[in-house]
Amino acid sequence: MAKQSFVTGQVLTAAQLTSLQQTAMSGGAASAKTANYTLVAADAGTAISMTSTSATTITVNTGLFAAGDTVFIQNLGTGNLTITAGTATVNTAGSLILPQYDGGVLYFTSASAAIYFNYFSNAGKVLQVVSTAKTDTFTSSSTSYTDITGLSVSITPTSTTSKIYVMCTINGTSASNQLGFFQLMRDSTAIGIGGTAGDRTRASFSSNLGRTLQQATDCMGINFLDSPATTSATTYKVQMRSTSGTICVNRSGDDGDFNYYARTISSITVMEIGA
Repeated sequence: MAKQSFVTGQVLTAAQLTSLQQTAMSGGAASAKTANYTLVAADAGTAISMTSTSATTITVNTGLFAAGDTVFIQNLGTGNLTITAGTATVNTAGSLILPQYDGGVLYFTSASAAIYFNYFSNAGKVLQVVSTAKTDTFTSSSTSYTDITGLSVSITPTSTTSKIYVMCTINGTSASNQLGFFQLMRDSTAIGIGGTAGDRTRASFSSNLGRTLQQATDCMGINFLDSPATTSATTYKVQMRSTSGTICVNRSGDDGDFNYYARTISSITVMEIGA
């Protein structure tokens, strides 16, 4: 039931009292929305329910609500729902991006400002998982870091406070006894690498490849917790370099001629963890 104004001596019906009780307890029937929506004055004291498979927004403007007004908002759709400050100010200790089955109360402190109280904490929860598996091969003899083609993944965090947990596994070998270096990248920034020490190569992980006549690949990898502090699409990938010779990913050979004793798989997986 929307916010009401009463006069002295007014008699309420049973249905009105029931609706008022439900509203006070954040219950009652919700106004269903399936697309982007801008709150109106009549939404004070009501519940808004978004149902959409696509990302949607609920916009909050000034001059529509008074201090103490509330609007309950829930997202039942698979697409993320974002509470957007239009001309009003909206603050929260959590996130204004609501995944499916998330919800909370928008509480107005004035006609131009509100606080969003999230009913469900995302702290420590896995909010989304994105993974890429590389099953073909990649070969490089570059002594500078080079992208491993096909071993990258993109994720769009739902909050700037979220952490991104990165797990990477690579199978590699070399035609000779080569030291292979690998580094984890967030867009164009190297992350999860060792500290500076003289002329030593900084890397996320490394291995002495090809020391067994290339008859087997080395399984290498890293787990790293990153803090990208963004809600923009972010790409995680792996680069590699050698000391001088050729390094191969996802294949092994014999005596340096790469007769392909085995074909293996490499992968990179990222998980958004709520803060």
